[in-house]
Order: sequence, then C-alpha cells, then structure tokens
Amino acid sequence: MAWQAKFTAARGKVQLKDIAIAAGAAEAQSDTISINIDATKLTKGEALILIDNIKAKIHAAKWPPL
Repeated sequence: MAWQAKFTAARGKVQLKDIAIAAGAAEAQSDTISINIDATKLTKGEALILIDNIKAKIHAAKWPPL
C-alpha cells in the first residue's frame, strides 16, 4: 500500500525535533519525491542545509515515517 509523508523544515530551525512529519499528498506517480521551497530570503546554502536536515530526520525516524 502506498503512503505519503511531508517533511517541513523552517529557516533557522536546525534541530531534528524542529522538523515536522505530517501526512503528505499523492504524487502523479508512485515512488516519487517532490521538494517544494517557499522562500523570500532563503539563500541556496540555507536551502541545502534544510534539505540535509530533512535527510537526517529521515535517517533518525522510523520507516515509513507515519
């Protein structure tokens, strides 16, 4: 059975506890990851740090996460 998860990391929030995991939305095809960045002042470096933090959260959380 397919599952969806949404990982949310905010600028300036760098600890694993600050990354939220919630139910995600279905993608157009299965086994797909989409990264949506909503930014006004976020730099490329900050975006990459947040993606790394989400990666760490995936490593630390149970699988599937929900």
